[in-house]
Amino acid sequence: MILPKPNFSKMSLQELRRYVLAHRDDREAWQEFTHRERPNAIYFDTDIPLAEQQTKLQELLQDDR
Repeated sequence: MILPKPNFSKMSLQELRRYVLAHRDDREAWQEFTHRERPNAIYFDTDIPLAEQQTKLQELLQDDR
């Protein structure tokens, strides 16, 4: 018996993570998981040199303490 796929867009990020870990070959679930926004993520412009990105990241980490 084939079960219907869950609605990944309605899952919380934690639920989706658990599903992906249990069903590692499910590409649709993986794509949804990797395209989800992360509320605590830090984004950098890609045109900034890596050294400058590292400096900014260090500053953010120090501000968090």
